Amino acid sequence: MTSAQPVPVDEQRMAQLWIRFKADDEKAFDQLVQARYRVLFNYATRFTKDRDLIKDCIQDLFLELWNRRAAIVETPYVTIYLIKAFRNNLFRRMRREAARPVVTAEMLEWETVATDELTVDHKWIADEMLMSTEQSLRQAVDQLPKRQQEVVFLKFYEGLNNDDIAQVMAVEKQTVANFLYRAMTQLRAALPVRLFA
Repeated sequence: MTSAQPVPVDEQRMAQLWIRFKADDEKAFDQLVQARYRVLFNYATRFTKDRDLIKDCIQDLFLELWNRRAAIVETPYVTIYLIKAFRNNLFRRMRREAARPVVTAEMLEWETVATDELTVDHKWIADEMLMSTEQSLRQAVDQLPKRQQEVVFLKFYEGLNNDDIAQVMAVEKQTVANFLYRAMTQLRAALPVRLFA
């Protein structure tokens, strides 16, 4: 994130936990782990289906953080710090174990509209349409190159901006914009027009 942008409330809370964790507060550390475990796990599924490897890498990351807590810098952007550190550890481990990255389509979760007033039939139809749309989107995302999939995941699933994505991926901001443009162009071509209306 750039310094011109305000720090989101959730990141402010994470930064406070980070400060407490660095001061040997085990409860704050546990809260950090609980708050970001799922984010890291979901992120890793873009690169490997090996759930045990993912869990091991997350555990290794947090163990390393705890052991080095006194030397770790303070940051207002804890989530970005964690994703970047995790990404480096995951890729290093995958290279070391000669694992080949496999990207899955389990990246975008959709929120359904409120269906309290719909009849059971209408709800069923809405659910079927949503599942069909979600499946089409996942298949289209699976066809993207790996780096474009990563940008789509970070942008739309994690809500990061281009500056943050550039930091996580260790590329220039323009490269992120290019990946995103190409990905959206391919998705628009592959998906029904109604998704982009």
